[in-house]
Amino acid sequence: MTPRELDQLDRAIISQLQEDGRRPYRAIARSLGVAEGTVRFRATRLQEEGFLRILALADPYALGYAVQAAVLLRVTPAAHARVAETLSEWPEVMYVSSCAGSADLYMHIICRDHDDLWQLLSERLGSIEGVLGTETFMELRLHKARYVYPGLTDTILNGDS
Repeated sequence: MTPRELDQLDRAIISQLQEDGRRPYRAIARSLGVAEGTVRFRATRLQEEGFLRILALADPYALGYAVQAAVLLRVTPAAHARVAETLSEWPEVMYVSSCAGSADLYMHIICRDHDDLWQLLSERLGSIEGVLGTETFMELRLHKARYVYPGLTDTILNGDS
């Protein structure tokens, strides 16, 4: 089944909710010149269809996590899916994706401290069969964290149809 195409109003609603997931439907409706019920119906449908998920982004450093890192993994082809599934179950792993290039998997992790990072990398990750090697990049300072996709409202803002 091919996913349906989003229209301009769907894209505008998503764009506004990406900026502030708690923005009232009434305010969104007012800014777009449509009825509040229309925005409520569309937002609910977008969530049900999997286009939109509203959540809170917490500051990991404020919550006591001192270490964030990106880990590139090389794995055997036969173990690829199993390794990705295993990593996806670990609470420290925030993101896992398959890659093309010098790495087979990418994961973003968050740890309480360097000891937790060491244990994860040397003991737990090392015990997964099929992992051939890793390369870890520690984040030293966060400069930007934005989860708003550009271009959603270009057609509306530019007056295109």
